[in-house]
Parts: sequence; C-alpha cells; structure tokens
Amino acid sequence: MKDTDKIVVITDLRTEEAKSAAEYLSGLGYEIVTPPADVHLWKEEEIAAFAAPLKDRLYGVIHPAPPVTKGGILEVSEEDWERTSNEGAIAAFMVTKVFCTIFREKKGGVLIFLNSIHAEKPMGKGILYSLNCGAVDMLSREAAQDYSESGVNVYFVEKGITDPEVGKSDVSALYYGVDLRYPRRKMPEAGYLNGLLAFLLTDAAYPLTGQPITADAGLTGFYNQHRFKVEGREYFDFTKFRRK
Repeated sequence: MKDTDKIVVITDLRTEEAKSAAEYLSGLGYEIVTPPADVHLWKEEEIAAFAAPLKDRLYGVIHPAPPVTKGGILEVSEEDWERTSNEGAIAAFMVTKVFCTIFREKKGGVLIFLNSIHAEKPMGKGILYSLNCGAVDMLSREAAQDYSESGVNVYFVEKGITDPEVGKSDVSALYYGVDLRYPRRKMPEAGYLNGLLAFLLTDAAYPLTGQPITADAGLTGFYNQHRFKVEGREYFDFTKFRRK
C-alpha cells in the first residue's frame, strides 16, 4: 500500500511508540508531519496555524499521550498540575477541535488517541498522568458522538506497559514482574502497535469508532500468572511482586 498523497499528523514524537509509528507509517507511503517545537498543542490558535496548510491532503491525526509525570498526589507541585493538564487533556481537546473541524469540512478523516491502560487503571506514582488519560478517554467518546456524522472516525488506543521502570511505586504492584504479567511471559516487542495504527487509518476499522481499544497484549486481562496449589486445589497469588 502506498498513500503518498495522504498526510498523517503525529502531534508528539517524545515517546518511543510515537517515533516507531512515524517510521512505520512513513514506510507505508504516508507523509508524516509533526508540529514544530514552538507550537504549543494546548493553544488553539497555534495548532490552527500549523494545520491550515495541510488541509487539502490531511488524512489522519495520531495524538499520543505525553511521557509519564511521576509523583504521588501529595508530592506534585502546582506547576506539575498546570503542565500535565496543558500537555494532557487540554492539548487533546484543542487537537480534537482544530483537526476534527477540518475533517468535518472534508467529510472524512481519522483521529487516533495513542493513549494508555492507565486511563482505566490509575498508577500510584503517576496520578496526574492517569487523570489526564482518563479525561482524554471521555473526550474521545464525545468526539465520536460529535463528528461521526461527518465521516470522522475516532479511536482511543490503550497501550500496555513498555517501560517497566517508569511506574514502580509502593502503591501498586502492577510494574513489578511486568514480563510475567503478559500471557507470552515477555514484554511486547518495540513497535507492537504499528500494525494496529495502520489498520485504524483504513476504512475497515470503522466498526471500532467511538470505542476504547485495549491494545495491551493481554496485560490487564491475564489472571493465571502465579499459580500455586494447596491440598490439590489451585489458587492465584496476585501479591507476589508487591514491594515489602
């Protein structure tokens, strides 16, 4: 497949998933465009000025969640609250408003939120990240309601854990023994979401619009990682990796 006439905007390339997706989709023939560093995604006028010249060939937008902000709710500063809000929910809202307005005029387009399972599963030492992920999840549902009539497909992709060190804390055991929490007993390969993102850019993905897609390689649905037996009966031990 070659889509040399189609522009896909990836709004933020700070995460490894976003960088990998940019390279992969470019290889499929999409022209990948990223906002310059001086464009603040939480400022509507700056995004609009960036998006205007792309209008005729704009086909899709992938909006990744920003990198995780660490810290418990009693540890983060007022500056952390403002920054994470700007980079998280507010940026997602402005990106949606600007690009979906263009898509509505074009009678079609794709908006993909490349987000995280922490939209539904808060992390103890990344509470601001989780709050913003959850807010963007709700935003994606509303965007699908508002823009689907105009042919816009909106998807919310919940990626799994790819960096086992980023969220370790005394509050949750989720980041301990992460490889064993996946059904394959290993961490997902780099770029494991690329094929899914490419699929979501096609018309074939339309039945999934408006729904969160848990693309965590089975992480949150896996329940038999630590089995033990007592008097012939099998039990599950979910506390094995909790920090002592």
